[in-house]
Amino acid sequence: MDALLNFVGEIYEASYNPGHWDTVATGLCELLNARSGAIIMDDHECRIRGMIGAHGLPRAVRTAYRFGISKYDHTFQLQRQEPLGKARQIIQAREIQADHPFYYRFILKPNDIGFLAGMNVYNDDEWHVGIGLHRSFQAEPFSAEDCLTLQRLYPHFKRALRIHKEFHRLRTRQQTLESALGRFMTGLIILGPDGTVNYCNPVAEAMLSQHQALTINRHNHLQAHYPQENQQLQELLTRLMTADRQDVTTHNQAMGLNHPDREHSINLMLAPLEGFLTDAPQPAGSVALYLCAPDSTFNLPAEALRSLYDMTPAEASVALALVNGQSPNQISEQHGVSVDTVRSQLKSIYFKMGVKKQQDVIRTLLSGVMQVG
Repeated sequence: MDALLNFVGEIYEASYNPGHWDTVATGLCELLNARSGAIIMDDHECRIRGMIGAHGLPRAVRTAYRFGISKYDHTFQLQRQEPLGKARQIIQAREIQADHPFYYRFILKPNDIGFLAGMNVYNDDEWHVGIGLHRSFQAEPFSAEDCLTLQRLYPHFKRALRIHKEFHRLRTRQQTLESALGRFMTGLIILGPDGTVNYCNPVAEAMLSQHQALTINRHNHLQAHYPQENQQLQELLTRLMTADRQDVTTHNQAMGLNHPDREHSINLMLAPLEGFLTDAPQPAGSVALYLCAPDSTFNLPAEALRSLYDMTPAEASVALALVNGQSPNQISEQHGVSVDTVRSQLKSIYFKMGVKKQQDVIRTLLSGVMQVG
């Protein structure tokens, strides 16, 4: 019983740490004296298929499951017919040899799977998750007590797998959000209610590296170069973080920050962030800062142009040079190609962006936000 309780802890650790499911599969095999085993998931909603945890199976088998071999796994199909939470020995290999010789010859025999016990954890329109445990041809069959032990773990697997899926959704949503914000053409910094920088997109990072009027200090807070401007910035941030959301006078604030080495200031627009980005709502008191530096080089990651407009690396480089004020002749000299080559690349850029001239390219890229498809 102590071993079973300790193992339950392993199951719940895997719920938030996906890499731990292999440890769970190993522990389950040790607990039930199985030679190998796997937790197999076919998630119809998220389109994820494969073994999320396995022990004692060749890497090739795991890879095959990820690419859909589960559709042709006879025992997995048999398991679909089993009731939820009911564990039993589903097959004895030699008994199905005559009816399914291909499966016996190419799957069971090479992997020394003589007996297979299984249990469904989920099986509905959303997903099918099942546990399969294998014993060697030379081993004893799974006993009723073995199956009962697996059944006792059913509610824990059920809860942990549901948590696992919700964490997967959150991770996917966060990755999508960060990808979208990374394409934001204006410098964007997001501060939490305590003033900590929670996000800084690539454009803002480039601006801060070029214009030292605003920096992120070692405490991960924003700091202006001049003490008086820094005091003004901190007071404005405090006001926005603590303001009544119904007070429209606090919703959009602006200021400029200066540095002795730069002719122009870096301009900030600040706004409360509550309700922004509904897929990832920010806590009350969060603030967004939009940055603009007139004399900073436009420095959008070329990857954003390539992924958004299907530009080649050379075309993305030409588009960025154009936005930074270079003429086709200057681009030709800088890139070491003929002017005709640059003009040909520009025609391709116009077509991909759906515009007709250089000014349209510049206006589109400087207009604020790239549309994320």
